[in-house]
Amino acid sequence: MTTAAVWIIFVGLVSHGSPLFLEEDCGITNELVAKINHGKAAGILQNPWMALIKTQEDFICGGTIITKRFVLTAAHCLCETQDCSTTRTGLIARLGEYNRSSEIDFAHTYEDFPVEQYYKHKGFRMKNHLNDIALLKLQGTIEYKRQIRPICILVDSRKKSDVDRIPMFTAVGWGYTEKGNLSDVLQTVNINRIPKADCNKIFWDNMGDTQICGGTGTGKDTCKGDSGGPLYSNALYGDTWRRTQLGIISYGADRCGGIGVYTDVMSFVDFIVQTVMEHDITVLVPKIKLLDAGCLDSETPSGAATFPWLAEIYLDSFLINYGTLITDRFMLTTAQLVPSDGPLQVRLGGDKVAYKVKAVHKHPDFVSLSENDIAVIELEHKVNYTAQIKPICLPSLTNKMEQEKFQKRANLAKNLRVVGWGRKTSTSVQRVDSNKCYKVDHQDIGSKQICVAHPNSNTLNVGSGSPLVKPLDHGKSKAFTLVGLASFGRREFVSQDVYTNVLSYLDWIGALVKQ
Repeated sequence: MTTAAVWIIFVGLVSHGSPLFLEEDCGITNELVAKINHGKAAGILQNPWMALIKTQEDFICGGTIITKRFVLTAAHCLCETQDCSTTRTGLIARLGEYNRSSEIDFAHTYEDFPVEQYYKHKGFRMKNHLNDIALLKLQGTIEYKRQIRPICILVDSRKKSDVDRIPMFTAVGWGYTEKGNLSDVLQTVNINRIPKADCNKIFWDNMGDTQICGGTGTGKDTCKGDSGGPLYSNALYGDTWRRTQLGIISYGADRCGGIGVYTDVMSFVDFIVQTVMEHDITVLVPKIKLLDAGCLDSETPSGAATFPWLAEIYLDSFLINYGTLITDRFMLTTAQLVPSDGPLQVRLGGDKVAYKVKAVHKHPDFVSLSENDIAVIELEHKVNYTAQIKPICLPSLTNKMEQEKFQKRANLAKNLRVVGWGRKTSTSVQRVDSNKCYKVDHQDIGSKQICVAHPNSNTLNVGSGSPLVKPLDHGKSKAFTLVGLASFGRREFVSQDVYTNVLSYLDWIGALVKQ
């Protein structure tokens, strides 16, 4: 490889109601420094997603870890012959490698995984390297550690226009240097996005929409041997910078040091997701312990948009509160406006199917709006689940590890979604520091409460018990997890709303649900 300073760019990557990355725990390293014709040595542990693709005898290409079973690379790396009429066999993905000439690096050793199967894009053409992308399925499952981790693959196609505006990337590989030799130590270089017309002039060919033209004009470049490696950028997700792969090194000028062509990863998101889903479903559907697995249903992916768990609570014929269905017999709401007895009814689904209430269990320590504003409502009869009526997802009430995962993800989420009433039924809301919440009223917000900014919308209103939720993507299912219930607030855009933190009450909820 032939570098410059690390390029960090912010792209609006907060996503609502759809998956953002192929792997959630991706794109994070132990350090953030830039260390590949005229390239510089990459710092150890800087690129833990790098895979060295080889046979028993030869180094072939670079690649990237994208899940616990798959490595992403270029399709031409699989070709044994120049016309790709014969493909390679006996491929090995070496993970955790840094210095190819050393058996043991400074902080770790590599791990070799035989390639069990490869999936080359059906549209790949060796002549012009169109659709130059392939996935390698490994034999065995990767155990993530500090030197072996996945890079982020952005799977929300709505972000493509944002990504297309990114002007600079980092490329990584062990390819030929300006000295004419393959590099022993992993190298990095920064690559500018340049007009495709520049590539068309040099290669006498018209680039496709699924390719990126890149270069520096300074002699720094990717080179032979770097193929299959990544072009990535740093994207801010919440409070965390994540390396996100946006390109695959495909081909360039024979002498390097000029302009190169890269496969545009976001143009092949469907191919990547479909391949991973079809050939290793466990990668995207890990074991998850839920209160009610009925909250997931791959046959009704639209369920996440219709809020089939949203409940309305009526006293006689008057709507008094909102709530959320959590099992076929129980739902959650706030305690303040719901009487402990009376002719209560819960209505669910688009057709507002009515269910009589058997009992209202208010939290025993509920006194006022300041604390423990939560109630469990028990229905007289079981709810029949349909496409329009399903429970929301909550962790198993007996699995502490799963509960901690749900709470951690909720705590890390800066933007959540509130479901209310009006022409617009939901909107994103931003978490507010509890120490700054309602200080003008000398109101202290407790650890079991969540403070968020009031929705900036004229077409949505938050009612008592309105659910505060976070997307949950599980295989083909699109669901939500319950985070909070609206407790109190003001109908002012500049104010804050306070929600009861539902995940703080799982032990109490569990004792009632088990009854």
